[in-house]
Amino acid sequence: MPAKVFIGKNVTIGAGCTIYSAHIEDDVLVGDKSVVLEGARLEKGSQLLPGSVVPPGRLIPTKQLWGGNPVKFVKDLDVGEVWANYTKSYVNAALGTNHRLEYTTWNSAYLSKPST
Repeated sequence: MPAKVFIGKNVTIGAGCTIYSAHIEDDVLVGDKSVVLEGARLEKGSQLLPGSVVPPGRLIPTKQLWGGNPVKFVKDLDVGEVWANYTKSYVNAALGTNHRLEYTTWNSAYLSKPST
């Protein structure tokens, strides 16, 4: 079976993360520099703390916070914490769109007058 990565909607994956053939459902937050290994499944609304390592085949249940190397259960998430995952993905998407729109598709340096 070929290796595949599935990433759902409204998912925030932190900087420096590595994901190998995993399934990440909607509204998940993966902390910076985390590693998610083969066959791992992060269910809807779950969170990983920064620097976490999810072993192969591990299931992270819905609306739970896990962390460590290897990951261990930390706590159940309340509605506000799950909602924060959802809104953070929208904020990051808006920032990315704004950044993308700061630049033109084509170089326009030729339009400026050279200084004399």
